[in-house]
Amino acid sequence: MAEILQAPASPEERRQLRREAATEEARRAEVRDAADVADTVAFRARVNGTVAHNPLAEAAAEPFRDREESARRRRARDILREHGLADVLGASSGAVFDPHLGILEPAPDVAQRARMDYEYEAARAEVEASSRRRAVDRYRERLDERYRARFR
Repeated sequence: MAEILQAPASPEERRQLRREAATEEARRAEVRDAADVADTVAFRARVNGTVAHNPLAEAAAEPFRDREESARRRRARDILREHGLADVLGASSGAVFDPHLGILEPAPDVAQRARMDYEYEAARAEVEASSRRRAVDRYRERLDERYRARFR
């Protein structure tokens, strides 16, 4: 029995110990964060004389905590994931997604698109022209240095 207890830990046991230590450290960090938030709220309350805005408490009491609303949101997320659009959650694109019709987008504004394209091209042309001017200026400096070095 003593030999079994004194034997070195197996690789699986060491991994399990590391997992437990990491879990414990994560729990400690979470507790520290909660304590820091509570301390900050108390400090702000003392300084301002009013109860401070507590984002964690507000997040815990979100208005969509009722079952119907969360079921509706979950259903919307599932529909978006089915169509490969999970990355648009929380984004505002101006498009509407209908589960039966797909994505409904507003008609494109051709004049606005033309303005944006013109501004983009003008900015790109300006960047290219400035890089060319810098290259010419460098060439002139080097030529001037060579000219001065030759006639010294």
